[in-house]
Amino acid sequence: MRQRLALITAALSGSVVLLLLFFQPVAGAYLALVLNWAIIVASVALLVAIASLLVTHIRFIAVGRRGFIYSFVLITAFLATFLPGLFKGVEDPGYLGWISAIQKPLELSLLGLIALVMMSAAVKLFRVRGWSVLTVSFAISALLFLFLNLGLSDWSGNQIFSTLIDAFLRLPVIGARGLLIGVALGALLVGFRVLIGQESDNE
Repeated sequence: MRQRLALITAALSGSVVLLLLFFQPVAGAYLALVLNWAIIVASVALLVAIASLLVTHIRFIAVGRRGFIYSFVLITAFLATFLPGLFKGVEDPGYLGWISAIQKPLELSLLGLIALVMMSAAVKLFRVRGWSVLTVSFAISALLFLFLNLGLSDWSGNQIFSTLIDAFLRLPVIGARGLLIGVALGALLVGFRVLIGQESDNE
């Protein structure tokens, strides 16, 4: 019964939002109201999730669970970012600079790990598939994009090469947009399955 109630609520909410989107010129004010409600509900749910996470890690520290030092680091980092934002405000330049000083090194470290994982996957691809058209074209394209993005050569003097390189460098953007379109279509399909009640039948 509880699962059916959640399904009915999700289906009704999705249907209302879809109707408001279709009739947006007439129901624009109602759409903004519904979106504000959704933001408030999502914010409250996020706060509950964060509180549950903090309570769990505080319990790990209290019982001395193995690896509790990571729980201590998590709680310290959370307090170091939450408390200044609570007292100074999220628009304070000093607070934004503090967050940026923390966030940028983490993002660069994450990008470095992603690069290592992708390199490991590329080596594994060569081991599994050997020298084929797919692996050779992948290696050539990766090296070519790396060479062009390093900026070691200047083709601005040659209009033809400059146009070709600009068009070639747009290919990753085109691929990323294709991936985003695929993700959007997948999310649309899952949402449609939830609306008609098929998603719960597969669980």
